[in-house]
Amino acid sequence: MLDNLLTTLKNIFKSRLIPIVIIYVILFFIVVVRMFTLQIVKGDTYIDKTITTTKKERDIKGSRGKIYDCNGKLLASNELSYNVIIEDTGEVTDNAQKNAMIHKMLNIIKKNGDKVDISFPIKLSKDNKLEFSVDENSVLRFKRDAYFVKSVEELTEEQINATAEEMFEYMKNDISSKGPKFDISDEYTTEEALDIMKIRYSMLINSYTKYIPIIVSSEVKNSTVIAIKENCAEMPGVSISEDTKRLYYDSKYFSNIIGYTGAVTNEELEELEDKDDNYSYNISDQIGKTGIESSMESVLRGEKGKEALIIDNNSRIIENNKINDPVAGNDIYLTIDADLQKACYDILEKKLAGILISKINNSTDAGTKGESASDIRIPIYDVFNSLIHNNIIDTNHFKAKKASQTEKKVYKTFKNNRKIIINNINRYLKLENKKSSVNLSDEYTEYLKYIYSMLSDSGLLKTDEIDTTDKHYTDYYNGKTSLSSFLEYSIINNYIDFDILDIGDKFYTTAELYDVLREYIIGKLKNNVSVDKLIYKHMIYNYKITGKDLCIILIDQKIVSGNKEDIRMLDTGMTSSYDFIIGKIKKLELTPAMLALDPCSGSVVITDVNTGKVKAYVTYPTYDNNKFANMINSEYYNVVMNNSSYPLMNRPSMQKTAPGSTFKMVTSAAALEEIGILSSPGEKIMDKHTFKEVNPSPKCWSNTSHGKINVSDALKHSCNYYYYEIGYRLGLTGDILNHNKGLNTLEKYATMFGLNKPSGIELSEAAPQISDTDCVRSAIGQGTNSFTPAGLARYVTTIANSGICYDLTLIDKIHKTAKDKFVSNKAKVHNNVNFSSTTWTYIHNGMRKVITGGSVASLFKNVKIVDVAGKTGTAQENVSKPNHALFVSYAPYDNPEISMTTVIPNGYTSGNAAELARDIYIYYYDKDKRKEILNSKVTKPENQSHAFSD
Repeated sequence: MLDNLLTTLKNIFKSRLIPIVIIYVILFFIVVVRMFTLQIVKGDTYIDKTITTTKKERDIKGSRGKIYDCNGKLLASNELSYNVIIEDTGEVTDNAQKNAMIHKMLNIIKKNGDKVDISFPIKLSKDNKLEFSVDENSVLRFKRDAYFVKSVEELTEEQINATAEEMFEYMKNDISSKGPKFDISDEYTTEEALDIMKIRYSMLINSYTKYIPIIVSSEVKNSTVIAIKENCAEMPGVSISEDTKRLYYDSKYFSNIIGYTGAVTNEELEELEDKDDNYSYNISDQIGKTGIESSMESVLRGEKGKEALIIDNNSRIIENNKINDPVAGNDIYLTIDADLQKACYDILEKKLAGILISKINNSTDAGTKGESASDIRIPIYDVFNSLIHNNIIDTNHFKAKKASQTEKKVYKTFKNNRKIIINNINRYLKLENKKSSVNLSDEYTEYLKYIYSMLSDSGLLKTDEIDTTDKHYTDYYNGKTSLSSFLEYSIINNYIDFDILDIGDKFYTTAELYDVLREYIIGKLKNNVSVDKLIYKHMIYNYKITGKDLCIILIDQKIVSGNKEDIRMLDTGMTSSYDFIIGKIKKLELTPAMLALDPCSGSVVITDVNTGKVKAYVTYPTYDNNKFANMINSEYYNVVMNNSSYPLMNRPSMQKTAPGSTFKMVTSAAALEEIGILSSPGEKIMDKHTFKEVNPSPKCWSNTSHGKINVSDALKHSCNYYYYEIGYRLGLTGDILNHNKGLNTLEKYATMFGLNKPSGIELSEAAPQISDTDCVRSAIGQGTNSFTPAGLARYVTTIANSGICYDLTLIDKIHKTAKDKFVSNKAKVHNNVNFSSTTWTYIHNGMRKVITGGSVASLFKNVKIVDVAGKTGTAQENVSKPNHALFVSYAPYDNPEISMTTVIPNGYTSGNAAELARDIYIYYYDKDKRKEILNSKVTKPENQSHAFSD
């Protein structure tokens, strides 16, 4: 056996293959030794040599500064919150796996009731169609990035014209181009695919700074935090980060001043970079969007800290070292007195409610509406309609499983009526139907007018190309021809954009094209919120839906308080729907803001006349800026945007009205200061009621003459005739009236009071307008004069302090937190008005006489604690709406401390604005009556005059 083994070995070694085997064994040994040396002995050295590293710096956010009132009450601060973030760690490279991971993360977020915060230029419409969500320029920039070209100019015509649907499909599926290669499977719904695309696109845009995480969802619930942490092993790159969110206190009282913060957009990033080279923003930053948060952004924002990162060639962080700590932003102390601000807001709301209940009729009578603004009334049916039109009642709940019997009954009636109405509209739209609007009921005329507006707003009807002098258009406009005839004419003249209807290249006759358009219109009328509201409106006015039913629904939907007994009382008629509504308005369960009837808004501005600092800056109504801050609550945003009382409007700085007779101090100053206008400061002019020097001849508001009066008495009585005469004299060149000369002089004096420019306040402000037509009527505040309450506040402040015109300010001081140092702020002097002491005396005396013997004397007769000087103003702009009510004033008369401007748009008469001011003066100066004022109930105004009184 051993011999056999030896023989075998000898044969092997004699084989000619043995040298080759030996060579291979030696080579294998060398390779093993070399691999051992490279990987084990010198592994770390060679790894370091093969990894390309980059040094980067990353910002560490500094906390935002706080905002206080003048007494140190906290109005805005920061609160710890948690965000879901994602960063590309490079661990998942397969598209399918990456999309599945993102889908899982999104499901966790949504399952726990949180929302994705990432904005994207494509969205799903209500009818589940893809559309662009941004303006045209933003869409082009989006296409530039999506198609991977350097500039918009490099886009092809096909790319420029790509629809939202085409862009979606391209980014979802196209993996052949150099563009995005998301490869999102068809197993996902369109909504799911769009959500995944949002994240993928954000990661793509962020690909050069992968070390900066993307915030997917902010301020998430604890349940989301727990779920993400539990599943993070299956979702590489997804984690939870700590952050701070902005928190506002007593938000409805201060949101118009403070504004809110939000995530910076790409457009804002570009603007901020151009504006401030010393501060670096990135896409994850929060900035001030409106109000003080925006205007004082550079003061409130914290200084960012820095950390040094070592990044590998896969954009992974392999080392992290802090360079410097972040520094908190500076705190701002406003000039606003929080308690005064809140009191003014609450008093204003009660006054508005009081005006409403004094004007609501238990009938369909609208008073002088459409003929004169002197005595417009509010039919109770307007109130019933506002419950649905202004979304107080949720009509969607009518068809819910848990809808009440009354809701179901109303909805059934509505559905039956809607079917009939849409069938009738379809019949009226047929080509053979030539009924013009004069032959239709008001109801159907309104439906057809809506259709015209709908086609125009959508761009389907190219209204900018229509020849408005053409007989077909003028006949339709004047109600002489039908909408169907006009639309047929529009098709023939190529005024209809059929590309929107996507009818293709097939040839159609005019009649066939019209049928396509008609079917489109009818389709758009179905499930159309605006059309539904019109139908509800006419059902209310035609008594098909009763006020009783709507009142019961208010209780059913818990909008107002009520129980079974209240419902029984309504059902049996023991409580009328009118009394029920009035009672709820008195209790402010239905507020003026909710009803959005006239009046539903107002402003109060109070200044320190000796410093130009603003003590109260009230707008009504307002909104909850907590629901706008950090990331806008979309549901609340829609509610606010669809509220007809426009809560987002900052009325003191953005709502302009004619000043009415509050302008007469400007004209008085011109009369007293311009040489030769008056023979002496005390010259008296006879009020002849009708001013016959111009044609048409304007009349004084009073039916009887005020007699011979000087400037002070003219202010006292607000005598229009006196000021017509002054305006006329200002415009005379010899015996010829030159309106431009008079207007230039009025502008000169209005400019002295700062009425030619915004008030200087640290908020966005509408530009004022000094009248440029008719010097006679402009002298009483008519013409084209138009000012904001803030502008009028600066004007009356200048009068009160006899000549110092300030740029108003809301900033009292700044606390520089890093140095623990306070820096006081002073209002800038806009200009000094150097009138003679005689001029000031006549103006001040006249304003005091308004209070002691003028139209509002009865309102102030029991105000003993302080002497007030003021001027009323009632501005008529539309005979279909009530007049605007204005009152400018200051106190104390002998030694002024504060000025007050109260403006109630469509507030009927200046007496209502004066009554509002009176109650605020009592609150401000009489501490013993503060509780009484704040706890007072809603009552009708004391001044019930309907006349255009000044």
